[in-house]
Amino acid sequence: MADLHLGGWREDTLREIGIKTFEKAIDISIQENVDFILISGDLFDSSNPTIDVMAKAAKKLYELKVKEIPVYVIEGSHDFSPTGRTILKVFHEAGLLKRVTSGEQTKEKLILKGVVDEKTKIKLYGISGIRGSLEKATYTLLDRKDLENQEGQKIFLFHSAIQELKPDNLYQMESMPISLLPKGFFYYAGGHIHEKGEFEIGDYKNIVFPGALFPNNIDELLSFKMGGFYLVDYNNGILNKKYIPIKVAPVILLEINLEGTHTINVEEKVRQAADKNVLKDSIVVLKFKGKIEGSLSDINFKKINLYLENKGVLLVKRDTREIKAKEFKEIKNSSLTKEKLEEDVIVRHKDQIKIKDCQTETVSFVKTFMNILSREKKEGEKKDDYNKGILSESIEYLSKNNLLEDLDETSLT
Repeated sequence: MADLHLGGWREDTLREIGIKTFEKAIDISIQENVDFILISGDLFDSSNPTIDVMAKAAKKLYELKVKEIPVYVIEGSHDFSPTGRTILKVFHEAGLLKRVTSGEQTKEKLILKGVVDEKTKIKLYGISGIRGSLEKATYTLLDRKDLENQEGQKIFLFHSAIQELKPDNLYQMESMPISLLPKGFFYYAGGHIHEKGEFEIGDYKNIVFPGALFPNNIDELLSFKMGGFYLVDYNNGILNKKYIPIKVAPVILLEINLEGTHTINVEEKVRQAADKNVLKDSIVVLKFKGKIEGSLSDINFKKINLYLENKGVLLVKRDTREIKAKEFKEIKNSSLTKEKLEEDVIVRHKDQIKIKDCQTETVSFVKTFMNILSREKKEGEKKDDYNKGILSESIEYLSKNNLLEDLDETSLT
């Protein structure tokens, strides 16, 4: 499984459903008596999730520990930390999971040590994902020949978009060529791409993206409605893959055509669409389209939500991107994720300032640096320790990108 993003949703209901989806996936894994579980990045939506989210995840991982089912993980672009201060490290030290990314770096090469599963003797290796696909720098140092020459059955975990396998709708996403992955592994457990897919290309067999375990934004709710994971059986050289969808709460799409409709009649349009469906215990996505008479602000969305909640709906999400009004050329998207909005702003303004000698592409550099600066203060962490931590991470990142020549600690502070 991959891209669980536990704790990522802003709404309590969706955040809880995401956790219940994880719990259900673990229950199924235990029932199937799996030998081990792979998580290919982004178990959590951040490197330091809230206490409640951590506690629920730890409780479920402890069940696996009691059942002697190991969990092998890599960090993803969300739960990775450039300083190594991530909850995955804590869980690793507590024996709740095992990171497979350890290695030794010489001046010229990175040699991965990997982990050997005690029961199956399968060797597991992996490289963590980093925001902006900065992990490509790690792959360029990787001693692929050393991995390819290792005997025995091998699995490689990665959290990156692959250039040759990237879905058409993600053409702008940073990616890397498949040639950066080591050859000769019997299974490649991929993450980062939230759309499931099974691939084979050249010497690379069984490249599998399970997709997000649960949708992470409104577009994914619209496209996938649910997520899932793969059960993989490997016996005597024969590999079988079975995708297991997980549905904790159904996602129901109500498409509302508002062409020529006055804003005072929007509520009635929603009622008519809702009354044709059984909505109890579901997540409802209202997708509006068409040109309306009046202003979008005149629509009483609170009253619409209350009507649907009285019908037993767990949560209402709305997509207003395709509404047009006479007063405005177009209603801007109010449902884009924070990340997409940030990236759009960066892309539109990136040419205004040239970052001299930076080792990282501008958009990736700014996104990663913003992530460092926006880390939330952990529970119980003193203000001075928090400030020093942010400063230390900033200096380390700027130093890696050759941007500290004219700056000292005082000016950074």
